[in-house]
Amino acid sequence: MNKQSERYQLSELLSAMERAGSVLLFPHISPDGDTIGSTLALKMMLTRLKKPVTVILDDTPPRNLSFLPDIYSVRQYAEAEGVLTIAEDTLAIAVDVSSDERLGRSLELFSRIGANAQIDHHPTNPGFAKINLIDDDAPASAVLVHRLFEAFGLPLQREEAICLYTGLATDTGNFVYKNTDAEAFSMMSRLMEAGLPIATYARILFRCKEKEHIALLGQALPTMRYLCGGEIAGMHVSAAQIREAGAVSEHADGVVDYAIDAAGVKIAYFARETENGCVRCSLRALTPYRVDTVAEKFGGGGHQLAAGCLLDGPLDQAVLRIEAALQEAYLGGGQE
Repeated sequence: MNKQSERYQLSELLSAMERAGSVLLFPHISPDGDTIGSTLALKMMLTRLKKPVTVILDDTPPRNLSFLPDIYSVRQYAEAEGVLTIAEDTLAIAVDVSSDERLGRSLELFSRIGANAQIDHHPTNPGFAKINLIDDDAPASAVLVHRLFEAFGLPLQREEAICLYTGLATDTGNFVYKNTDAEAFSMMSRLMEAGLPIATYARILFRCKEKEHIALLGQALPTMRYLCGGEIAGMHVSAAQIREAGAVSEHADGVVDYAIDAAGVKIAYFARETENGCVRCSLRALTPYRVDTVAEKFGGGGHQLAAGCLLDGPLDQAVLRIEAALQEAYLGGGQE
């Protein structure tokens, strides 16, 4: 457990939450299961502490997380920014946000609030808030939120367990990634005791695939190419192919796994062209390689074994640039 004093300010955050008259919670843009699940669990906890809470997201909540309790309470920044009442005792908390840019347009609102904090586990996080609860050894931000439940002495309820499970399972790859540790399984025991129906939600998260995802996968797999003797693999799709599949951004989740799961592959990418001509890349690696440093070269970030970035188009040139960077990582620059 990484509890460096300047980055792991648990007591300061607990005090700020107790003092707050109201709380605004901020997940990151392009939201995933950890940022949304952790945020909703934190919202439920604060509600039990009699704090008025609003979740502000500069994006659309992904449809594949529509099963989460209370997800429809999430307010989009564009509709909420002009009508929110911010008082002197309002507390802002960013959840699972690796850098302030990942707040999108919500950053302006977050920065305007005098008391702001963050809860995160990304090693690249610079500590952009006034109060930082950062543990880069934690497998998910959901783990840090669970610690807050324990610190306040609040027994978990079923809906909170569902949200925390979603965050934990997402960022551990259903408990198979390298970051999965003993605390993850200890926390899972607490979630099960709270009534988590794990078979139901494990299937929703990891087995059920929308038809558009399958169609997009059908477009991507024929583009698979291998580099460095088959130890780097990658796929790409154009904006036109995405439209043909009837897919949207969230349907791309998990496509990159088919590249990293190919036998012998150590580093993988999936590049997809957006409607504005930019190219969004998902990167994966197996130990001892790392892709967070590759993503950072293009203004992105993430974790050692899972990261992402956004490149300028056109698609074919972006693919060449990301392949060159991954080959450099393979040859030694991206290893531990």
